[in-house]
Amino acid sequence: MDVIVPRTRLKGFCGWLGCVCLALPPLAFADAPPPSAQALGVAESVINYCGPIDPAATDRLRQMIKQVVQGASEQQLAEVRKSDEYRKAYDSVVDFVGKIDQHNAKRFCSEAPIERK
Repeated sequence: MDVIVPRTRLKGFCGWLGCVCLALPPLAFADAPPPSAQALGVAESVINYCGPIDPAATDRLRQMIKQVVQGASEQQLAEVRKSDEYRKAYDSVVDFVGKIDQHNAKRFCSEAPIERK
């Protein structure tokens, strides 16, 4: 049985995701430090969830992530993805979306505050 996530909780999570997405672009202009593990974990988890549901939203988020990781080495990215902070952020999205009723899944993906062109 699917759990219906209250609208206020869904909006709250989308707002939190928006803050994370707003924090990502400035990182792309730094002198190649590793990206924020939390921001990358959230973004990649949303991509994995929304990929089959809303490919357009997924494409926009992939483009934003490309900018964020630009200049970071493969080793830096691997270290970020192995970190506890990344795993916790990634898993928090997995836990949240696991509670979304399938009827609301498309809405979650379309309302996720992803930078639009």
